Amino acid sequence: MIGGISLRSGSSGNCTLIRNGEKRIIVDCGLNGKNFTNSLAEIGETPANIDGIVITHEHSDHVSGLGVILRRYKIPVYLTEKTFEAIQPRLGKFENSLINFILPEGKFTINDQQIESFLVPHDAPETLAYRFITSNGDISVCTDIGAVTPEVLTKIKKSRLVFLESNYDLEMLTNGPYPYYLKERIKNGGGHLSNGQCGDTLCHLVNSGTEQITLAHLSAQNNIPALAELTSVQALEEIEAEQNKDYLLQVAKRNQVSNWMQI
Repeated sequence: MIGGISLRSGSSGNCTLIRNGEKRIIVDCGLNGKNFTNSLAEIGETPANIDGIVITHEHSDHVSGLGVILRRYKIPVYLTEKTFEAIQPRLGKFENSLINFILPEGKFTINDQQIESFLVPHDAPETLAYRFITSNGDISVCTDIGAVTPEVLTKIKKSRLVFLESNYDLEMLTNGPYPYYLKERIKNGGGHLSNGQCGDTLCHLVNSGTEQITLAHLSAQNNIPALAELTSVQALEEIEAEQNKDYLLQVAKRNQVSNWMQI
């Protein structure tokens, strides 16, 4: 089986599993050890099956469970040096041999799984997204991003499966309870991606061959799953792409395991 599944998604924790046959890679570890183990068990997996963990950036909702996972399961971790320096004080004790440094822009392998890392705009020093190369087409995970630049779009185009951020509805954010500085941080191009920006990006992706989409990292305060989905579907209708015919789309769940997307 080749595909991906969101184990958790949102500001309370993020964790995605990519599977390519017998190769299994986790993207981010923002959930505790118990939830990590139980979530994998729900889909017939165990921590012992995981070949490696790749980290996108230093924010706690992406790394809060990493120290426990390192100690308990000794899964190798792949991240940039800057990100490691930022999170090291939070990890506690661990085996140094489990840490593997990668370039912000480059290619590496985990158990013969080819992965491409690339920088995305976000308010952490080195925020990455990842593209996983498979024999059935590629899978891209891009879940904390303030804007989809032409360079980022080039990196994720032609992926058959994409996990893409759809963090906030602009009207909900504008009229919501957040203080002004936080609203500006979210929408200033270095924070998060709006539903509208996500929909526009998906038009380019579906035109380039993307067939399956998971909307990720929805805000609990500034978004609604049905609204995020509707915004993307309506954007794709503008290019005459029909849901469940030209593409499949789901919204990643905040506190539950989502559905597998297979290619």
